Amino acid sequence: MTGHRRFFIEQGAIVGDSAVITGDVARQIERVLRLKNGDSICLVDGRGTEFDAEITALSGGAVSARILGSRRCDADPLVRLMLAICLPKGDKIDFIVQKCTELGVSELIVVSSERTVARIPDEKVSSRLARWRKIAKEAAEQCGRAAAPGVEGILRISDLAELASTVPVALLACESGDPPPLRRVLREGFRHDGSADETGACPLPERGSSDLGSVMIIVGPEGGLSETEIRLLVDAGAVPVSLGRRILRCETAAVAACAAVMYELEGEL
Repeated sequence: MTGHRRFFIEQGAIVGDSAVITGDVARQIERVLRLKNGDSICLVDGRGTEFDAEITALSGGAVSARILGSRRCDADPLVRLMLAICLPKGDKIDFIVQKCTELGVSELIVVSSERTVARIPDEKVSSRLARWRKIAKEAAEQCGRAAAPGVEGILRISDLAELASTVPVALLACESGDPPPLRRVLREGFRHDGSADETGACPLPERGSSDLGSVMIIVGPEGGLSETEIRLLVDAGAVPVSLGRRILRCETAAVAACAAVMYELEGEL
């Protein structure tokens, strides 16, 4: 049923060959889209399975549907791509969450650094995270994914460094020094000093593998990361990489870096 409206549903909404949809999704189906009995929809369980269904009833804020079939979704990525992005000014983070979800990011981590201009009061962090997760969910529905990426934050650089130390491959988009190009690192691997290495002393996951593991991309704020922050991340195992000769806006850098990883490791685009 490719092309039919897709909706993420709560766990337990499907029992046997029937589904009962409530909450915001039911309101969207009934009041916004004005779907009716007999209309075909696609339900997504958030765990990699999508279900073809037909609406059978709409009443009392609930939508009932009959399950016609199911299949594994092939649109979700093989590589677990994690994007750690320093909070930008304005609503740029909305754009980043949406577009990087479309590109296949599995997790977005929002970070606060020394030069981060935008600040969110502690009491508003939960509502902002809820907003970003909603954007990720809607983008995942739109682009055909069967699982929306997680959105976490807001982390300090020290917390990010600790997390980066647990990831097999962490790449730091960096303007200072003379880091190797991202493409070269993705294709050749790298040594622990961050330089590209044709012998693959510390190789990335093999392209085309059915189990690509995890890769983290770290993108700094508008003013860049401080030297202290860069050293902290490098000491934690992050490898500096260049995104080219031109200075990119943070939202451009995030999208470009994620697209490059998906292209090189999964053959996307």
